[in-house]
Amino acid sequence: MKKSLGQNFLGDTNILRKIIDIAPKDLPVLEIGTGSGILTKGLAEAMTLPIISYEIDRSTFEEAANHLALFNHVQIIHADFLGVDIPFLEPFVVIANIPYYITSPIVEKCLANPWVRGIYIMVQKEIAYRMAAKLGEKDYSSFSVFCQTRAVVQKCFPVSRHCFFPPPRVDSTFVKLIPTTLWTNQIHDIEIYDKIVHSAFWGKRKTISSCLSRSPYLALGSVKAKAILDASGINSQLRGEKLSVQDYLNIANTLVEFNVP
Repeated sequence: MKKSLGQNFLGDTNILRKIIDIAPKDLPVLEIGTGSGILTKGLAEAMTLPIISYEIDRSTFEEAANHLALFNHVQIIHADFLGVDIPFLEPFVVIANIPYYITSPIVEKCLANPWVRGIYIMVQKEIAYRMAAKLGEKDYSSFSVFCQTRAVVQKCFPVSRHCFFPPPRVDSTFVKLIPTTLWTNQIHDIEIYDKIVHSAFWGKRKTISSCLSRSPYLALGSVKAKAILDASGINSQLRGEKLSVQDYLNIANTLVEFNVP
């Protein structure tokens, strides 16, 4: 275990049982963060389909690999998950108890994979609220829009900091994301869409018109920004946190139709 990697191992058997119970048993599992291997072992005992688990720390990997060697359907890989290609070319689910500082890139990478059927992940409580926040709630953010554009997000249960060793400084929440194409199938250009969302939340207390005009993600200039918003039926004086996924979809598709780079 290395403090520099932000590792906090889950040790509470009741929480482990909840995770194992909620995880699907009819699809292969990609686990991110093997840790001590206690969750991996529980999953291996509950299912017979393949489990591939990534662990970045060498000493932790070696201990877990030895501990789980008797399970033929379990493969422990010493690697940084963010730096490798996902091995499955069939439907699978992701289960993760990861350092909080890399939550966003891991969620983004998993949601970008077309074979992912579910992401079951332990995150910092505040991040869970951001992921699941609805329009009008104080935690609604660009990450809320990103996640909810691509998945149905559900906060499953809270997890106290005292369930880990060593205890982190914050409490956690276990979250389930089920990918959906409801919105993405309607978006003409997902890269443009994401730039618009990032732009909208780029400047606190700034209007959507100002953000689209000046943000480093998509600097349209004031004239183009107003034209796009007017054509989208969006009030240019609203702020990013007042716009829904549907609103962002309308802006993005209008921008593509206007053929504005």
